[in-house]
Amino acid sequence: TKLINETIYTLEEALSHEILISIIVIIVLVLNLRASLIIASLLPIAVLITFIAMKYLGVDANVVALSGIAIAIGVMVDVGIVFVENTIRHLEMDKNADAKGKKLLSIIYKATIEVAPAVTTALATTIISFLPVFFMENAEGKLFKPLAFTKTFALAASFTIGIIILPMFSYFAFNLKVRKAKLIQAWNIFLILAGVVLAIYFSFWLPLAL
Repeated sequence: TKLINETIYTLEEALSHEILISIIVIIVLVLNLRASLIIASLLPIAVLITFIAMKYLGVDANVVALSGIAIAIGVMVDVGIVFVENTIRHLEMDKNADAKGKKLLSIIYKATIEVAPAVTTALATTIISFLPVFFMENAEGKLFKPLAFTKTFALAASFTIGIIILPMFSYFAFNLKVRKAKLIQAWNIFLILAGVVLAIYFSFWLPLAL
């Protein structure tokens, strides 16, 4: 029992680090602070929804179940990137320059529904591929079902957030008027804070990359 608890704790810690690193990588590489924060917000919310679903549907938080969340994180980030990047692409068009209010809302709606079918197909394919696992019985079912459940919960949560919550965040974020100088200042402050966080959690060589 002690070994199992230690293993679960190690996996939970690794999962937390994976989420943290993913968020920092998103913010550094997307090169748009507001878009990066919108995409990064998907991960903690989706993981929280996954744990809530696990609790109410009786899925134990064992090593295999937590591994399902860890495996799904890459796809969850992709969902956020696809939705938000398509919104940015529309906003960068000349005809949509300085869009605010209802026009901005219309642009975000159009950008979201434009990629929603493709994202739905991609996630549905992944979820359907796990259907045989849900019908496993005996020892195999007890071993692999938690992974299938948690990965399905995570993907469903990321899609729901991507199509409902991220457009709302995008509207509020891109509707704000922020001076470029202040945005650059905020970006530099974030990089410093990110370096400090990485220095605390990991070794001191990794923050040097920032």
